[in-house]
Amino acid sequence: MGLQRVAIPWTEKYRPRRVSEVVGNGEAVQAFLEWVRSWSSGRPAKKAALLHGPPGTGKTSLVIAFAEENGYDLVQLNASDRRSAEDIENLLGQAVRAASVFGRRRIVLIDEVDGLSTVADAGGVRAIASLIDRTEVPIVLVANDPWDPSLQELRSRCEMIGFRRLRAKEVLSRLEEICRREGVSVDREVLESIAERSRGDMRAAINDLQLVATSGSDPRRVLESIPNRVIELNAFELLGRIFGAHRFSDGRGTLANTDLDVDTVFTWVLDNLDQQIRDPQALHEAYKVLADADLHLRRATRLQRWELMKYGTILLSAGPGVIKATVAEKGGRFEFPARIRFMQQTKDVRTLADSILTKVNKRLHMSRAKAAVHFLPYLRLMLKAGDRGIARHFRLTEEEIGYLVSRAPELRVQPAEGRESAEERARPQAKARRAGTASGRLTVRSRA
Repeated sequence: MGLQRVAIPWTEKYRPRRVSEVVGNGEAVQAFLEWVRSWSSGRPAKKAALLHGPPGTGKTSLVIAFAEENGYDLVQLNASDRRSAEDIENLLGQAVRAASVFGRRRIVLIDEVDGLSTVADAGGVRAIASLIDRTEVPIVLVANDPWDPSLQELRSRCEMIGFRRLRAKEVLSRLEEICRREGVSVDREVLESIAERSRGDMRAAINDLQLVATSGSDPRRVLESIPNRVIELNAFELLGRIFGAHRFSDGRGTLANTDLDVDTVFTWVLDNLDQQIRDPQALHEAYKVLADADLHLRRATRLQRWELMKYGTILLSAGPGVIKATVAEKGGRFEFPARIRFMQQTKDVRTLADSILTKVNKRLHMSRAKAAVHFLPYLRLMLKAGDRGIARHFRLTEEEIGYLVSRAPELRVQPAEGRESAEERARPQAKARRAGTASGRLTVRSRA
């Protein structure tokens, strides 16, 4: 019996071989090409690029096509398969050197970096960050959703290049081209349905087309058997939906299509509100809508009356967009919320502070708040004086000692007015300065 010919998946057979064959996202493609060219003209501003956006939009295909077309050696790794720091270093440590054995240029592609989004994968994230810091060749990271806090270390090192979902007409055009090249006939109505159902995912559309064209059954019945795809919206896509709403009915189900919790969505919307709505009166109304949304959401949580959530979520998911539509404002670009960015940047500091307070709490049996105000200033003074015995008593690490000696004021809770902190009581000169300041306040407030 002869060998049976294995059908090549059309997604691989018709993967772009040249950059010009990549469908849609022209601005993102151009940004990527400009970033790669910056390597040829000298040291680039960012040594890595992070291509991010929904699946099936051509992120990985663009890098592969560029490498093939321009004679680059491509070193590719799927980060969701190799998560440990040791694996990443062993596989890519040599690849980030300047040139291959034969002197060819090289580009490194790390796919699915958003697969490294758990605490256990932190070593992998740090290993990739280390590769970026010392690389002599372009490194390209690819992710569907790069906004997980654990990936902040990578985002700060990368040129961020965003890809949008493909338009249905862009997908349809590619499907028609594949049909011509395969010599198959599929009704345009079926192709349009495939394009619409793909939700901008070219890979999914081509898979559906291959199934329909090769099944030997009625295309419409085959298409009906394929489950509808549910779109998982990332934060920026979600903001687009919220601020793009023209009616309150547009907001129904919006928050159901994201894994972000309501509080996080609220923070994103609130921080971007004044960039999307500039008219003072409209902005005032939008803030009132968000205040009402917050009232309903808090009340539902506090009273455990979850039926009230729908009133808050509909105001949050459509209210800002409806108000924006009334003044026909275009709005600016969406920004990462300052509060979330600050929390990410201070995560390590807060982890150290939490660890120190936990150790003090267990040893002294006092509340963490009281320890921060009444004990840590003394502990800091003792450590600055070189008392290592106290460090051993509380089992403090070198990192925790260094933090207390150099940055401990960040950890201290501000005392109420009129109450001295423990550290100030230990320093007469600080006490004198405080008394002088207080005296000044009394003079200002006194009545003649």
